Amino acid sequence: MAARKISKKKYLWPGVVAITFALLWSWPGSDAESKAPPVVLPSQLQWVGTLHSAADVTAKPGFFKKWVKKIVGLDDRSQSMTMPYGIAVDGQGRILVADTRQRVVHVFDPTRQKYKTIHAPDRDPFAAPIAIDTDAEGKIYVSDSVRARIFVFGPEGKFLHTLGALGKEESIFKRCTGLAIDKQRSRLYVVDTVAMNLVVMTPDGKVLNRLGRAGDGPLEFNYPTQIAVAKDGTLWVMDSLNFRVQHIDPAGSVISAFGRLGDAIGEFDKPKGITLDNQGRVYVVEGRNDRVQVYSPEGSLLFFFGHTGGGEGEFFLPTGITVDRDNKVYVADGYNQRVEIFRASAHGSYADGAAPAGVQ
Repeated sequence: MAARKISKKKYLWPGVVAITFALLWSWPGSDAESKAPPVVLPSQLQWVGTLHSAADVTAKPGFFKKWVKKIVGLDDRSQSMTMPYGIAVDGQGRILVADTRQRVVHVFDPTRQKYKTIHAPDRDPFAAPIAIDTDAEGKIYVSDSVRARIFVFGPEGKFLHTLGALGKEESIFKRCTGLAIDKQRSRLYVVDTVAMNLVVMTPDGKVLNRLGRAGDGPLEFNYPTQIAVAKDGTLWVMDSLNFRVQHIDPAGSVISAFGRLGDAIGEFDKPKGITLDNQGRVYVVEGRNDRVQVYSPEGSLLFFFGHTGGGEGEFFLPTGITVDRDNKVYVADGYNQRVEIFRASAHGSYADGAAPAGVQ
C-alpha cells in the first residue's frame, strides 16, 4: 500500500494565520494599541451614549425568534442610519431622525425598546428629507429640500398630506430646509434657503407672513439653513453664509446677532444646526470644525465640545441638533452615521464665575 504524501502546507497554514493575526493585533495603529483616548468634555456636559441602528434600542431576540425573522426577512435590528440630518424628540420620548441619504425617518423608542421607519408614499416620495419637528398633537413635520415641501405624518407615522406644494413640481418654497414649531402659539416656521427668508405658517399650511430678504443687515440673510423657537416665541436663525445667528421676535424685529467667519472658538465655518436647552442656552453646530459651541442668550460663549474623529464625543460633519425636556443633547453625526447623546448640566457658565472649558 503506497504511503500517502502529507502536505506540509496543511500544517503550516494555521500557524501562519495565527502569527499574522498576532502581528496585526499588536501592530501600531490597530484597535488594540491605538484606540484614541476618550475626549475630555467640559464640566457642563456628560456623554450618555450613541445611536447607530435599531439594535441600540430594541430588545435582543431569542435564537428561535431571530432565526424566524431572518428567514422571513423581518429582522430590523440591522437597520442603521447612513446620513442622519435633522433630529427631534417627541412627547413620547421617541427620537426621530431624518436620514437624507436613505430618504426615510428613523424612529427610535428607547422606553418601549422599539424601532421603526417612516416613509413618504410612493406617489409622493421623499427626495432629501432635512429637518424634522412635532406639533402639540404629536404630528410629525419633515422638510424636503429637493421636493420643496413639508411632509406631515400622524404620531404613528401615517402619511397625512404635504404643505407648500402647488403641484407635482411647483411649491411656495424655493428650497425649504430648517423648520421649527411653536407648540404654544401654533406657528410653523420654515427656512426658505434660496428665497433668503422665513415663512410663517399655521400648522395646516396657511401662510401668515414672510420675514427677511437677501443681504447682511438686520433681518437679511445669506442662505439661512436652520431655526429654533424659544419658550418666549422668539426665533433663533442660523444665517449660514453670513456666519452668524440672528435672534428675531415673531413680528420680525431683530433683537440681537452674534458670530463671524473663522476657525477660532467663538467663530463659525459651515454652521448648520441650532437649538436651545432648558436654560435658554444656544447650541450651534459647526460642520467644518466638527464641534458644537454653546452661547448665552446674549451671545457670550459659554463652552464648546467635540473635534474631528469617530470616538465618544467626536464628530465628522455633524449637522442637526436638539435638546429634550431632560436636557439631553442629541447631535446628528453625519459621516459617522450616528447620533451622539449628551446630558447638559443646568449649571456651569460665565454666570457662575468659571471660564468656559477650552477657552484660552
